[in-house]
Amino acid sequence: MKYVAAIDVGGTSIKAALVSQTLEVITTTTAPTPQEDSTGHKTAQSLAAIVRELEQTHHVSAVGFAVPGALDEGKGVSRWTGNLGWKDLPIKELVAKELNLPVAFGHDVRSGAVAELRSGAAKDFQQSIFIPIGTGIAAALIIDGKIRSSDGYAGEIGHLNVGHDIPCVCGLSGCLETISSAAAITREYEKRTGYQITAKEILGRIRSDDHAWQVWEQAIAYLAVALEDLITILAPEAIIFGGGLSQAGTALIEPLQTILNERLTFQRMPQLLIAHYGVNAGTIGCAIMALDLLAKETA
Repeated sequence: MKYVAAIDVGGTSIKAALVSQTLEVITTTTAPTPQEDSTGHKTAQSLAAIVRELEQTHHVSAVGFAVPGALDEGKGVSRWTGNLGWKDLPIKELVAKELNLPVAFGHDVRSGAVAELRSGAAKDFQQSIFIPIGTGIAAALIIDGKIRSSDGYAGEIGHLNVGHDIPCVCGLSGCLETISSAAAITREYEKRTGYQITAKEILGRIRSDDHAWQVWEQAIAYLAVALEDLITILAPEAIIFGGGLSQAGTALIEPLQTILNERLTFQRMPQLLIAHYGVNAGTIGCAIMALDLLAKETA
């Protein structure tokens, strides 16, 4: 039995797992994502430390890791990752030097889509969109049964202009992820109340706290604006939500469904679904990428 390290690098935390070749998760760990790491060296060292920790249980044969942003996945380069401060950074090379193991590299959202397409909520659809909502927001576009990235540029829906005036790290204002992401929800709640709590805690209060409900309602309304555009352009059969905010379940799906029922006219109404692998879709996708790399090397 072979085992791989699957590592999903997010804007605030790194989720990792030791995964068997049958996709059984043996053990998991998390670590904070290094901040102010424009060179990527701290992140590469953090990933190496995580792999050493996972190897205490079983030998790791390969590593699959994914990061957010606009990537050149073939070259292993982060063209631009706003939440991490990276630009034209050869992150795959940096990580490979630290590990001395076969390394598979991908986009965090598209790696999640790999898992959902292979054996999750997207497997029965030819046309779908996978949207994890976490620190930021992006999408993986599944068209004709394949994940399409347009050289790594496609899917950055967090930077769709949905019509507000909040500035974004990209240099513009009006971006979806500055009002509908978990980080945005936390900021907005603090702005209104003076209290800094997590997006998960805010979700837990939406039935009893007017401020929590108003922040959530606002985030949903702007997310629906972006979904309407995506549906009109791409006509997906399903939209699948992952990331931390997917844990909201019906509190996410039902208000979106209501708004879209009112807004869509001729467009195909997609099924709105929660990811089969939930918040772990990216991690499982990273494991699949690592196992695919091993299979290719031994073929």
